[in-house]
Amino acid sequence: MIIQTNRLLLKTLDLDLIEAAARRDADAIEALGYKTNGEWPGPDFYEALPYFKELLVNNNGTRGFDSWIIAEKETKEIVGGIGFLGNPDANGSIEIGFATNESHRRKGYCLEAAQGLMEWALQQEDVRRITARCEPDNIGSQNVLLKLGFQADYKDQQLIYWNYAVEKKS
Repeated sequence: MIIQTNRLLLKTLDLDLIEAAARRDADAIEALGYKTNGEWPGPDFYEALPYFKELLVNNNGTRGFDSWIIAEKETKEIVGGIGFLGNPDANGSIEIGFATNESHRRKGYCLEAAQGLMEWALQQEDVRRITARCEPDNIGSQNVLLKLGFQADYKDQQLIYWNYAVEKKS
């Protein structure tokens, strides 16, 4: 699956890209048509690769509610990652997460990518709510979530929990 925004290309991960990322193999990533400066995948995303691989296998491919890369449209350089932590639950809730490579922060990529991915998600019939989490000291993510229209729901010792109300016509 591919989503295009003004400057970005969002593409769901496939098993080949997951395997290349798991090996941190820049040559294999470039053989798949993308450029990398070595920052992707970041530590959190790297740790989640087995989970995303399992989602793809269990779903027999992507449904879009898994991981996507964020690439610059012109250069095809992977500048970050975005996605959901699985299919909508019984209440239609999905959780979004995003991160950009350190060298590509403060360029509006997360906001642009999240807007594109949320537009796609809101078109899916079974999505009723989008949630997010971030650490209290992650001001960049908090600002992106606020610009997207999320509201802080509550916080605990480690995280702030966010909610985006989805209004759907019956």
